[in-house]
Amino acid sequence: MKTTWAYSLILIPFLGHAISFHDLSEQAYTVSGELIQSHGRMDAIGFEKAAVLAGEPLSIETSGRKIHADAPADSGQQYGVMVDYTMKMPSLRSAQAYEFDLQKKGTESEMSVQKGLIQVALKRSWLMYQLEQERNAVLSQKRDFSYKAYQVGEKKFKAGRLSQMELLRLESEYKNTLQEVAAVMMEAEHAQHYLKESVMSQENVIVDDMNFEFIKSAALEDRINNAPLLKSLNVRIEAIDAQISTLRHSTVESVSFGVGMTQEPTQNSLDFRLTVPLALSSKNENKIAALMSERSALVHSREVSKQKLNISVSGLVEHLQEREERIKVLSENENSYETLFTIAQKGYEGGVIGQFEYLAAKNAYYDARLRTLQVKQNYIEEMSTIEEKIGGIW
Repeated sequence: MKTTWAYSLILIPFLGHAISFHDLSEQAYTVSGELIQSHGRMDAIGFEKAAVLAGEPLSIETSGRKIHADAPADSGQQYGVMVDYTMKMPSLRSAQAYEFDLQKKGTESEMSVQKGLIQVALKRSWLMYQLEQERNAVLSQKRDFSYKAYQVGEKKFKAGRLSQMELLRLESEYKNTLQEVAAVMMEAEHAQHYLKESVMSQENVIVDDMNFEFIKSAALEDRINNAPLLKSLNVRIEAIDAQISTLRHSTVESVSFGVGMTQEPTQNSLDFRLTVPLALSSKNENKIAALMSERSALVHSREVSKQKLNISVSGLVEHLQEREERIKVLSENENSYETLFTIAQKGYEGGVIGQFEYLAAKNAYYDARLRTLQVKQNYIEEMSTIEEKIGGIW
């Protein structure tokens, strides 16, 4: 395994500069279309909040009429002017401000989810790229070995020591290894293309501080409680609570104050006015009842979703533990196959073992290494599934 990893490092095309996974993630955030839209939404919420909480403009009311009194001295023109100011009730203003704060909190929660999923995808692509490089190292060794075997077989065939069927078998095996190497290189390119697209880079992306590791199941409950789905439901419940609070404080939304003066033929007056709207309708009570019903459904959905998530993630973690044990066993088997291959090689060189028996031992060794990598790939894929459910890398 160590030899494979060292060989795979040599094969990695270091065309780009190696960066940390944190820096890679930050770069991906800046070019994410979803995060760009979320940032715009955050700014929009701030402007909407300022607009709703802004004071109402002053208004001026003027009046005029002609008075015809019994006495000519009391007749004439009447003029009036009044300035009105409407003040929103402080409790309603506070409730509306809290609603906007929760909208902002909800958007921040969405952004956190988006960032978590971006990191999950980046981690999966990078680990798959590393895995394909390891697989490429194994298959390249197998290809080179098959090519040498084919060259030896070709010489033996010309010397009459090998049949044409046996030579065709060696040739077919060599050509198969060429196809396997090409397929693996394509898969590595796919993973690298995703990484380059995620950060809008023309050069290969190389991460210098992330390698494959087995995850630990510690603090699983905390990770489930912080899963994006549950966080989203919590924010929606808080938003409904805020809407209910706003409705309860909107029985009297605002009061108006007015001050002015009236000029009549016989007198002048200073006028004051207070306007308080009367809320005698049951409209708000019905709206609150509707929101309470929706809230109850969300609370129930949160509990059900938490139970389902716990069952799903716990089961996947158990699978990972089983895969971890398989990888360890397969790695130990590799040592046995390597020992068998070494013995077969010495026997072949000493003329004790035939060429095809030697090739069979060789193929068994490389196939054992490839089986380990396949289980490792399954581990990475299942680990990514778990990380998507919990909303971030483990």
